[in-house]
Amino acid sequence: MFGLPTDGMTPTGLDPSMFLLSGYLLGLLGGLNLLALGLGVVTLPVFFVVLFGVEQVARVVSNATGWFPAKLVLYMFRGLRRSPLRTSLTYIALFVLTLVLSMIYSVLVFIGRVTTEKEADFKAIATHKTIIPSQMPRAHYEEFKRQLAKLPEGTRPKNGDADIMAWSFFLGTTDPISKRPDNNVFAFCIEPKKILTMMDGLDELTGKEKTDLDAAVAEMERDPQAIVMSRMRLKKMNLQIGQTIKVTGLNYSDLVFDLRIIGELPDGKYDNISFINSAYLFRQLDAWKLNNPKNRTSDPHPMDDKCINLLWVRLPNKEGFERLAAAVNDTGNFSNPQIKLETASSGFGTFLEAFKDILWGMKYLMAPAMVAIMCLVIANAISIGVRERRTEMAVLKVLGFQPRHVLFLVVGEAVLVGLMAGFMSTLIAFKLIGNLKLQIAFFGAFFVPAEVLLYGPLLGAFVSVAGSILPAMNAKNVKVAEVFSKVA
Repeated sequence: MFGLPTDGMTPTGLDPSMFLLSGYLLGLLGGLNLLALGLGVVTLPVFFVVLFGVEQVARVVSNATGWFPAKLVLYMFRGLRRSPLRTSLTYIALFVLTLVLSMIYSVLVFIGRVTTEKEADFKAIATHKTIIPSQMPRAHYEEFKRQLAKLPEGTRPKNGDADIMAWSFFLGTTDPISKRPDNNVFAFCIEPKKILTMMDGLDELTGKEKTDLDAAVAEMERDPQAIVMSRMRLKKMNLQIGQTIKVTGLNYSDLVFDLRIIGELPDGKYDNISFINSAYLFRQLDAWKLNNPKNRTSDPHPMDDKCINLLWVRLPNKEGFERLAAAVNDTGNFSNPQIKLETASSGFGTFLEAFKDILWGMKYLMAPAMVAIMCLVIANAISIGVRERRTEMAVLKVLGFQPRHVLFLVVGEAVLVGLMAGFMSTLIAFKLIGNLKLQIAFFGAFFVPAEVLLYGPLLGAFVSVAGSILPAMNAKNVKVAEVFSKVA
């Protein structure tokens, strides 16, 4: 993989990173299936309670109207109660299917959104032209802002400096002797006020979450040594708000940061990531030349001219991006090193290129395969039920039921289970789980979109119809004479 050190490869020169990534994702999928299975079992009592309640409503309607379709629906509920084990297994299978596919859909929708170009008010990213990870000097940030100020009216950032941001990535440890992952702090060093305007997901907060973050940012502006950490990282490191920590730089060697924890990020927002005032990083770099005993020649820190990793800007339209791109590509404006400008969606697309085949497989191979398997499971379960109920089907025909009524009865029982399983699983995904914690670079969580509340029941109903149609056709074609001749 591009950018992987040679010591990360096997003796044969094979890069194992994609195999490891595939293994992690398969493990995540397996865990998600186990979670869905457990939730399906736990919600079984609720399913039968709801089933019983809807049956009582159907009974009232049937008794009040005497309408034949209402009686047929009531008979479906009786059929489901008659074989609770088979009904339970069908419900759990459909529950797992719809829950897992809802999560996969959430990931794909999110990725589709961040990699889709916007016609207006979109973000652009400037990075080193040839080096990954990008490393640029501080002077490039000032020049970047000067070039933006030269853009014609209507193409410049609408909110001025609030729409421009520089990122510096900092990795440190609270224990330089034992550099275990649990002791590590990974932070974005930025201007605090830009957290509220430029960070996706944090610029849309409301209520108490926004009030708390506003207060934390104000404190970071006042105290450069303040740090805001994610709730997940605080828990892993057994830290609390108000504590002070000493962090030794790993990518900024020989720099030691004395930080005070003054707030936490909302749950599900930039998990395992922290925010530090970039002014503190730059102050430490400047002080290193004078205060570090190892530095006898007053040379700058090795990372002094490499401390800016990304430049971000929100532009009002495509014309502004094109004009800025022309200025950036002019080697006279940005030299030593040269940088490149691309839209945020293009940058995310480039980063996700390594995941392209895996995502394609999730969308076009794994999801259809899961649907097909569940169709077979349901078809098998319903076929067993039809064979057991052949005598019942024959009696119904003797009592005046038409073949289409028998067909509707078998398919309807499966659809009832599919609708309820689909609705309950997607409701849990949307309300209780809320978001899928799958940390990939800057993506902390993939939120479950509201439309799954519609797609889940429809998916359950579709799979139920597809799995039950053949057994229903067999039930419809049951011969009364053959059934009673065997009974006799």
